[in-house]
Amino acid sequence: MFLDVDNDGWPDLLLVNGHVYPEVDSQHLGSNFREPKILYHNNGNGTFTDISASAGPAISAASSSRGLAIGDLWNDGRISAVISNMNAPPMLLVNDLRNGNHWIALRTVGTKSNRDGIGAKITVKAGARTFVDEVRSGSSYDSNSDMRVHFGLGVAAKIDSVQVRWPSGLVENFQNLAVDSIHTLREGSGTPASSAPRKP
Repeated sequence: MFLDVDNDGWPDLLLVNGHVYPEVDSQHLGSNFREPKILYHNNGNGTFTDISASAGPAISAASSSRGLAIGDLWNDGRISAVISNMNAPPMLLVNDLRNGNHWIALRTVGTKSNRDGIGAKITVKAGARTFVDEVRSGSSYDSNSDMRVHFGLGVAAKIDSVQVRWPSGLVENFQNLAVDSIHTLREGSGTPASSAPRKP
């Protein structure tokens, strides 16, 4: 799953692993049933750095992981992760990183579109950056992540514009949204920008 761990505006990458068969450990094939998780930090220039070793003991702990879901569990702008494991309790990876970076989270509510706004494309402009993401349902195996769309903003302390293209084809702008906050965007309550035919 991609998640902006440090809210610098560049999505990082968390991978969870584990072999399918416990018997692999006794066969000495170079694979293990339990494997460590991997956290890659997005450097913002098209490259990633493996920061697993410094990301805490839960990342380096070996397990046979299957499902991975991410979300802002405490509504404080820090994305954490929940992991399901084979023959072991689930894991909660709490994001304790604190810095001065800003963020915004957006929950969509469809009226003409589906109720959760699944498929809505959200474009956020803040300073020199433009961020684009979509409302998605589901995530990793047998998992469902937080459907609120989270944007790390880095040092940007102001949102210049938010635009939503709803599945119905309606395109709306939403103004005066504060950073470091969670906002609910209801279809039809913004300022219409344009509309396009709904795709089949």
